[in-house]
Amino acid sequence: MEKDKLRILLQVLEDQSFSATAQKLGYTPSGISRAITALEDTFGFPLLIRKANGVKPTAACLALLPEIHEILHHEDLLFQKAQEINGLSIGSIAIGTAYSRFCGPLQKRIQSFQQTYLGITFHITSGFSNDLCDQLLAHTLDFILIGKRLGQWQWHPIKESPMMAWVPAHFDLANQHTIPIQSFAQEPYIEIYAGTDTDNKRILKQNHVQPNIQMHATDSYTAFAMVEAGFGMVLNEEENCVFQSPNVKILPVTPTQTIEIGIAYLDDLTPAAKRFLPVLKEMVDVL
Repeated sequence: MEKDKLRILLQVLEDQSFSATAQKLGYTPSGISRAITALEDTFGFPLLIRKANGVKPTAACLALLPEIHEILHHEDLLFQKAQEINGLSIGSIAIGTAYSRFCGPLQKRIQSFQQTYLGITFHITSGFSNDLCDQLLAHTLDFILIGKRLGQWQWHPIKESPMMAWVPAHFDLANQHTIPIQSFAQEPYIEIYAGTDTDNKRILKQNHVQPNIQMHATDSYTAFAMVEAGFGMVLNEEENCVFQSPNVKILPVTPTQTIEIGIAYLDDLTPAAKRFLPVLKEMVDVL
């Protein structure tokens, strides 16, 4: 089976369009369609549902995706090892981060690394810690910078991030030096990322606190704006405290609560990723 066709399939799934994939990869739309049809003939069942507004994977296609990612990962691994034997430094490294503040230090290390290894390219993505773990296991990411999760990966701790309370300045609690974690059960609470397993929710659950949820926010920026407007309080990690306003007090929580942040990666790193791992671990010095 030609692995190029598998790569085409993954690109079509990302683009949800034959024509977009054709333009991106330098094919004609009919060429993309023939590649998909050849895969469907090989597997013996449809892989895509073709609709007027784009294409979607069939249930059978979704069931194959973990193995497809695994096959392509090992092909990349084989290719990079062969090139390494020839004395060449090429390859790609994919990194996911749950913390936007890490992008600056990360970019500086990438630029320095690429001065030595010109042929190695990088792809950076962001997301929730749990989602990034899934992508790591699927071999679509080489490294992830996340709040600690248990799993079948190597873990290198970077730092402890304290949990902080975002409190409207006019609240009586804003005059205190610390905020009791039980306060989130009494005061109006703004939940970030409803329905998602976040470190905020984990901390509250560990402390047996049922927050008094009055509103929801889709991201930390929106949540901060809602606190600034006086709608309620937020519990968030210090790493996400990148906003400032005279109308918001950012105060530590008692008892002290922290999240261990670190780097997760699998054992079967590509040669390029192995070269970058020591550089990535050095981020502990600047975070």
